[in-house]
Amino acid sequence: MPGDERQTSDEQLAAEAQDGSLEAFGGLVDRYHARIYHFLCHKTASPEDAQDVTQQVFIRAWQKIHQFRVEAKFATWLFTITRRAAINYYRARGSRTMVELKEADGKLVTSDTPASSLAERDEHAALWAAARRNLKDSQFTVLWLKYREGMSIKEMALAMGKRQVTTRVLLHRARKALGTALRRPDVKSESSQPTRSPKLKHEMTLQAGVA
Repeated sequence: MPGDERQTSDEQLAAEAQDGSLEAFGGLVDRYHARIYHFLCHKTASPEDAQDVTQQVFIRAWQKIHQFRVEAKFATWLFTITRRAAINYYRARGSRTMVELKEADGKLVTSDTPASSLAERDEHAALWAAARRNLKDSQFTVLWLKYREGMSIKEMALAMGKRQVTTRVLLHRARKALGTALRRPDVKSESSQPTRSPKLKHEMTLQAGVA
């Protein structure tokens, strides 16, 4: 692979992977494994299940890499696959379950993967824990894609298989629902540490009147 991989865009690596480069696809796995795993940790019954689904996501991505349009954004395409993998996970179990990351000495604990250190470093763990417990799955997902992945409305709509106007409404309602939940004494006490995302907190303040 020519050049410094860190200077190579996701889309360039995807194009090389389409030409059969396992090295290029491995670069994409390195970039996205922790992000996909951490997202799935909030949606599966255990860290082990999250790891299994993460592996399925990348297997599927390799099998479907020829379908990726290089003029599109790779992250959006990969999270589309991830969302479908999560849906299949729920269907296989007949219900939606989510992992409860255990706490030990104030630190988040997951399985021994690159995502474990990411979870431990997560500045906004309390906020996302509150979101995981109090929001619908689609609401949690739209907030995650917006504030953790930095996606635009168009990108979120593509990843979630929804229209842009529907995604805008979902995002608005998700912020409002989380703001309302955080006003409850039991939730507020759990997420009152100075770990909230300033941007998300500000937007919840505007929409739900959260102090």
